[in-house]
Amino acid sequence: MSSRIDLVTLTLHIAVCEESGLARAADRMHLAPSAISKRLADLEQMLNVKLFERKPTGMFPTAAGTALLNHARLIVRNVAELEAEMGDFAGGLRGTIRVQANATAMASYLPDDVKTFIAKFPNVRIEIDESTSPMTLRAVAENAADIGIYGDVVVPSELYAVVYRRDRLMLLIPAGHPLSGADAVSLPDLMQYPFIGTPIGASIDTALTRAASDLGASLTISIRSAGFEAISRLVEAKLGIAVIPETAARLYARLLSVEAIRLEEPWAERRLMICVRDRAALTAPAAAFFSHLTRTAHNETKAEAALAVNACDAAPSPG
Repeated sequence: MSSRIDLVTLTLHIAVCEESGLARAADRMHLAPSAISKRLADLEQMLNVKLFERKPTGMFPTAAGTALLNHARLIVRNVAELEAEMGDFAGGLRGTIRVQANATAMASYLPDDVKTFIAKFPNVRIEIDESTSPMTLRAVAENAADIGIYGDVVVPSELYAVVYRRDRLMLLIPAGHPLSGADAVSLPDLMQYPFIGTPIGASIDTALTRAASDLGASLTISIRSAGFEAISRLVEAKLGIAVIPETAARLYARLLSVEAIRLEEPWAERRLMICVRDRAALTAPAAAFFSHLTRTAHNETKAEAALAVNACDAAPSPG
């Protein structure tokens, strides 16, 4: 190729794809339509591929044009983040960390860990997006996120992953439910009731679906919601029962007319994981945050073990 793809041309490609035409893209970019057309024609010639179907109603990307659009959006976003991060350095900040995490981490452990990290490094900016575990893994694999936190129902082979927290799932039921007062339940006890589900693909949804499939049955999902507060309120409204993390279940059992019951299922004991694409390639802020998260998790595990040992020491000896 005699020349390279430049950022301006990629931005113009995005504009034409999103506006489905030269005139609207030209208004958006404050350029002449002919200038944009020339840029895109040169790009097609350079790549030796047709990027648009040109019709009277507008310009529409071909399969190649759509592929380029996806790459272009990622490149433009990364350059914008690079400029923002360099601006941070110029202003005395140390950089930006992009994190994607599932709802369990967002609702329980992650806020405190971010708080203690920011107390140590007040000039670091952390951008956190909540997403399902599969979306989190994809974001990390595609370098759209530096660090991902997800449920261990999904196992990535191409990412570096370590344990973040150990977590337990519990059943949440409305007041006056037939299961009210039970010490513990198992999944066969629940199959006759409608569920309030988490989003499709979320680690809790995956665990429940697999467990029901192992029983040769399927769940009745009456409603799905992304937030544990919303799920708990839907349970309170007697629209179904739900399986949510213990921390959230016990919280909303205190705040709402709902009851948390222990789930006697092996899949109810689970782990939250932290993953990165390449630990050695992390930026300095991301590496520091990754170390902070894993160190905090390690310290909590040691504290739990110490409590268990102390409990054993304090127990009366037999006989």
